[in-house]
Amino acid sequence: MAASNGTLIAVGKQTRRTYSIDLYIPDAVATDVTFNAAGLAASTSPASYRVPEDVVIVDIIAVAAPTAVGASLGINGAVANGGTVRWNNQLASLPNRAKLSIGIRGGDFISMRQF
Repeated sequence: MAASNGTLIAVGKQTRRTYSIDLYIPDAVATDVTFNAAGLAASTSPASYRVPEDVVIVDIIAVAAPTAVGASLGINGAVANGGTVRWNNQLASLPNRAKLSIGIRGGDFISMRQF
């Protein structure tokens, strides 16, 4: 395959605001997914995103599955238990993909490392 894009959707616990964060998903294992909350994510975008308020990640959408099988979510540099996704299960073409419910505290940094 090739590198692809994706979207992380989070909802604020207090404000109920929906955050749509663009993702750049490289086409290799042991690489970091990059984030951009203000536009298109690229290979040069930051490898972490600081959450502005307490949020719940409700969906991670991938346009295409890269060579990597999936990714592990990190919170402040530590692996988040229950935060592993398989790209084939998160494809945009799957209308019935399982929704996520991963709580993150405001001010925490999230990251994703592919496997």
